[in-house]
Amino acid sequence: MKLTVDTPDGVVVTLGATEVAAGARMFSGEVARHRPVLVNGIPGHISWRPDGTPLSVIAFTVAEGRITAIHIVVDPAKLASIHLPDPA
Repeated sequence: MKLTVDTPDGVVVTLGATEVAAGARMFSGEVARHRPVLVNGIPGHISWRPDGTPLSVIAFTVAEGRITAIHIVVDPAKLASIHLPDPA
């Protein structure tokens, strides 16, 4: 499994299921609202901070019914450049 995270400091790539699970938790942050979405046509998830600003966008690559890669965007500049729905 592969985890790719776009952060303000650059891109972090992690390989391996255990490492990916630990890394995904590290980037979860404080979530006030969240919901499933399609990200470029693939399953994903968006979350917002309590003040309504986007916290993260996550996209899951799925092959043969299994998640094979996760891409997370937590960089505020990148999140600001993406057209995102308002918090639910």
